[in-house]
Amino acid sequence: MIHGEQIRTDVRMRSKRENNLRSDTKMYEILYFEEKDQQFLFRYLLHCPRGILISMASSSSVPNGTSSPQDQNDTVGHGTRLLPQVLDGLASTDPNHVLAMSAKVDISEGFNSYTALQLSQAVNYTAHWLESQPSLSHTIAYIGTQDFRYWVMEIAAIKIGHPLLLPSPKNALPNTVSLLEATKCGMVFYSGNCKEQCIQLQSLVASLRIVEVPDLDEMINTPSKPYLYTKTWEEAKDDVVMIVHTSGSTGAPKPIYYTNKVLAFPDASYRNPSIPGRMSLSLYSMIAKNKPFLSSTPFFHLSGIFFGVYAIFCPAISVIGPPVCPLTGKMVVEIAKRIELDGIIMVPNMFDVVFSEYRDEIRPYLGSLRHICWLGGPLAFSTGEWIVNNTNADLWQVFGSTEVGAYFMMSPPKSHWQYMEFHPITGPSVEQTAPDSELYEVVSRRQPDPNLAWSRMVFDVFPDIDEWRSKDLVSRCKDPGFEHLWKYEGRVDDIIGLSNALKVNPVHIETSLQSHPSLKGALVFGWDHTKCGILLEPKDPKIAADALIEEVWPALESANALVPEHARIPKNLVIVSDPEKPFHRASKGSVVRLLTTKEYASEIEDVYRAAA
Repeated sequence: MIHGEQIRTDVRMRSKRENNLRSDTKMYEILYFEEKDQQFLFRYLLHCPRGILISMASSSSVPNGTSSPQDQNDTVGHGTRLLPQVLDGLASTDPNHVLAMSAKVDISEGFNSYTALQLSQAVNYTAHWLESQPSLSHTIAYIGTQDFRYWVMEIAAIKIGHPLLLPSPKNALPNTVSLLEATKCGMVFYSGNCKEQCIQLQSLVASLRIVEVPDLDEMINTPSKPYLYTKTWEEAKDDVVMIVHTSGSTGAPKPIYYTNKVLAFPDASYRNPSIPGRMSLSLYSMIAKNKPFLSSTPFFHLSGIFFGVYAIFCPAISVIGPPVCPLTGKMVVEIAKRIELDGIIMVPNMFDVVFSEYRDEIRPYLGSLRHICWLGGPLAFSTGEWIVNNTNADLWQVFGSTEVGAYFMMSPPKSHWQYMEFHPITGPSVEQTAPDSELYEVVSRRQPDPNLAWSRMVFDVFPDIDEWRSKDLVSRCKDPGFEHLWKYEGRVDDIIGLSNALKVNPVHIETSLQSHPSLKGALVFGWDHTKCGILLEPKDPKIAADALIEEVWPALESANALVPEHARIPKNLVIVSDPEKPFHRASKGSVVRLLTTKEYASEIEDVYRAAA
């Protein structure tokens, strides 16, 4: 193991307290428009404050729909490489390249760092070790601590030809049982404090075997012969190598099967057509080669998997917090003090903590950041405003799903950071949900150009369909000149139908309250009633219900003022959650609306009866 003070200079450790912010002022914005977009173009010109160089061109006038001739030469191989071979190749050509770093519990002691050679050796050892297990089922599972053994298990499983199921350690037992049975998985490997969960699973699933994996140092340091993976891309691209599952935000999680081709999607994003003068958002544009990025995303979740895969393909340097404890806002600050981070990827509530409680402490260490991105839900407005006003980083949202991956987008202007701009060539479509509705559903269809087929991951996951309706809702920006921007508005499943036929989007009020210092969560309810109510989950489980309501009510009144009258919540329909019944949450941290509402069904009916 290489320690923090020994890592190669690709990871720039902090030597000065003060860091100057970058200056990225752009004089011109260069846009490409198809002829059908002329009407929008003229509206855009009326309101655009900057100089613009316009090219009126159809996609056929630019090879493969790209707008940068360099793409034609630089994309060779990207998207058709096999992950085990890329890691082994890097271990051979650049063995000391640091790919991964984890903070120690005492951050003053530095980091544990792992090179390409060490991780390749760990994979070889683990592949042989897995094959030595008696009665190894075709599908195997891993439930583990948030450390780089996830990478090792994933690549070792690919080498030995056994699909690896990655259940969330946070799943309710019945959900994991359902996944094991649906995938015919007969063996679960585990690490750390996941042992008790696996013992319980063993009592619920007939003939299930559970095995603890070695620690990472043993995987790295135990002598082992190479385990060669000699398949070609054509031979291996359609092999199922990994099984993930949906987040469970709207119900029980479902298994999703990933092939080598799907795992190469982050690598294929290198081929995303560039738009001159604009920042096209993909993993390759977001995180520079050989640069460190901090991610709080769990390794069993799509985002954690793809950021890990990307770190190897790029290669870049993945930085995580201490594996044995949750990443905290204070730990993020301490990491930023010690490493010149190129990017930070976290869920909204982590950013809320970092940039509210520790903003003054972290401010001097933000100069190296080029990208700050969030995923898993809306970012509090106050948090986003602080970021755009105090950093030069591009602030943007990772938007997608387990089925589609991440949608390709452009970097939004800082004035409209809370909006999304879909990539004009590889981005999805949007369709109005009803003629008089302001909501649009995000829809993916197959690319007519076969050279761009790689950009639709969902059709590699589901090869027998031609259209994917995401159920994700967005609304168009109403500001003149910015009508091409979209704001996330929740999911079709989120919309609450009142008994008077009116509909309520609960996300507006929930988002307004999410950064309240006394709240851990907020959930609007009201299906089949005439008015909506709200369920509040306090951060302090000991606070009295009446005291919490009084503390939160001013913020709720402010939120009420921003929504239609029929969506406003009266004070007598506010419920405080029971500490013994915490909100159900998906692996990405978002509240599972259906399960939480069912959990509080009796309390909800009681409050409506009392109000009547």
